[in-house]
Amino acid sequence: MFTGISEEICAKAWAVVVPAIEKAAELEVTNGLRGTMIVLDPNSPTNDVLFTGHVGEENPVFLSNVQGKVAVTLRTGLDSEKVRLDYPHLYREGDIKYPGAIKRDGLVVAFSGVQGEYDVMICEWMVAAIRAISRIAMHGPGGADSQPGAYLKA
Repeated sequence: MFTGISEEICAKAWAVVVPAIEKAAELEVTNGLRGTMIVLDPNSPTNDVLFTGHVGEENPVFLSNVQGKVAVTLRTGLDSEKVRLDYPHLYREGDIKYPGAIKRDGLVVAFSGVQGEYDVMICEWMVAAIRAISRIAMHGPGGADSQPGAYLKA
């Protein structure tokens, strides 16, 4: 039963997004087929990572970069791209300068591996997929809305 975002929902969303990432690399829109995605748990008071996904070979540099991008977004409350373009005065020593972390609809998502603008695009895709999958799980046939009682339960 649906009780909000989960690792399983993120994995399903990632499975939907990966073919688009592969196509972008095939068409040479992006500069390769590589990268790491993380989704923070919006219900965690300590911003735990709920989901991690990789395309291409897993690379610890990309994981470090997504963590750095998330740190900028969490500290400023802004997308890392927004800090880079409009609020560079908010940077501090040790911050990563590349875009690729977004805060949308209660979710913080980051990707690193290709050009920063495309890292952001991939994050947007991931948020859209998570939201759509969750909406159907909530309101679709057999979803949480059709279950008895007022409260969500597993």
